[in-house]
Parts: sequence; C-alpha cells; structure tokens
Amino acid sequence: MILIDTHVWIWLHSEPEKLSAEALQSLETSSGIAISTISIYETMVAVEKGRVTSHLEPETVVRRWLSSWEITRIPVSEEIVIQSRTQKFDHADPFDRLIASTALNENLPLMTADRNLLRLEWLTALPAQ
Repeated sequence: MILIDTHVWIWLHSEPEKLSAEALQSLETSSGIAISTISIYETMVAVEKGRVTSHLEPETVVRRWLSSWEITRIPVSEEIVIQSRTQKFDHADPFDRLIASTALNENLPLMTADRNLLRLEWLTALPAQ
C-alpha cells in the first residue's frame, strides 16, 4: 500500500499528466492506495480557493473522489499528532507533518512531489514526478 500526499490525490483526479510514468506504475502495481483524512480537508480548501477547478461544491467533489477509487482513509490518531511534533522536519507545515507522520506510523511509503518531504531521512518517500 502507498500513502499519497494531497497533491498526488488531486493530480490523480484532475491532472494525471503531472505524475511521472514511474509514479503511475507504482500506484497501479501497489496493493492499495491510502490517504490521510487530513487530505480530505486540504482538498476541500483547494476547491474553495479555486486551486482545483470545479463547478461543484467542495464537499461534493471530495465525496465523488472518495467513491470513485478504492482508497483507504487513515484517520489522524493521537500517535500521529505526537509524531508530527517530535520527528525532525525542515519546515513547519502542519499538514505535511501530519501526512508524513501518518506514513511513518503506518509503515507506508509516501508518494509526494514535495522536496522537503522527499529529503526526510526517516521517511520512505516515493517521488511523484
């Protein structure tokens, strides 16, 4: 199973050409795809702010996306929150911290295009581009 960063989830639905062939192959051959539930929040905000183009309400977009793929949702637990504040990070983005800590807590690789996350020594990260 591969945990995907929020932008990867958005790209899968709206701009799959942004993902490398290797990334798409990894997703197709993995035993499953997962997102942190924080990605649901981030995606709704992206739709609200126009960073994801849609004529639909953010809630509708997210519900459709969740039902269109077999995707595991991993809730943010106490342990994930604690890890997000105790692991070494080069930046302070709380959502990146929570998503990376979800990958660590669940022992999953994280597919991302975020250079800050790709550089983390303690994270198994897969480049999305």
